[in-house]
Amino acid sequence: MHYLEWGDASNPLVMLLLHGFLGHAHWWDFIAPWFAREYRVIAIDFGGMGDSDPRTNYSSAGFVGEVGVLLQILGSKSVTLVGHSFGGRVTVFAAHQYPQYLERAIIVDSRLGFADRPAHTRFEPRARKLYPDLVTACRHFRFIPDEPPVLPGIMQHLAVNSVKRQAGGFVWKFDDALTSGVDWGHIADGELLAQIEIPMDFIAGEFSVVVPKEIANRIGKALRNGRGPIFIPSAHHHVPVDQPLALVAAMRALLS
Repeated sequence: MHYLEWGDASNPLVMLLLHGFLGHAHWWDFIAPWFAREYRVIAIDFGGMGDSDPRTNYSSAGFVGEVGVLLQILGSKSVTLVGHSFGGRVTVFAAHQYPQYLERAIIVDSRLGFADRPAHTRFEPRARKLYPDLVTACRHFRFIPDEPPVLPGIMQHLAVNSVKRQAGGFVWKFDDALTSGVDWGHIADGELLAQIEIPMDFIAGEFSVVVPKEIANRIGKALRNGRGPIFIPSAHHHVPVDQPLALVAAMRALLS
């Protein structure tokens, strides 16, 4: 497992950041440094994404297990878990399964499923594209779902860290097998919210198409011990790179 780290490695206060589907740890590069004074901040690459090795199969149990192993290795009982999108769904399962390591959690624009309204991943299997050079590859980088581009510098940073060199050119880093879907099991993550005792807050983008206001409000009401939905003005789904400073401000207010 590949990860990025900021702050003092001896700090017992840990902030663990979980990225979205097919993303990588660098999606947190514009958030993590703002918390490095107070926390040891760690952002992981999930298996088969970023610079982490591929897995033989992909399931919620596998991804939650990756987080669980890291929590055990860290040994801290004061971890703040923050997950965006796909990472937010993993956050819910991890908070339910490993509460002994967690102090609190924050979910950022994640479409959680309920028994009467399950959440489905909308990705189609596709052939791996080989781009002749880095410039061409970065030019084809797009958000999923499609939404207005962010600052050019941020977009370029994400693109450069989303590709790797392969014989004859460049390809996306994520394992193609992921686009066939992740087995989330039979438990809807939204149904677990009422059982999670640690503080868990929910943040959403004002213009997110992934988490419409109706779903965001339902998630907020389902929280047992938390606040939300807290809407980030002008933000779309990719809040950590769309409105990073606004997200930092909201997180600081929740954590203070």
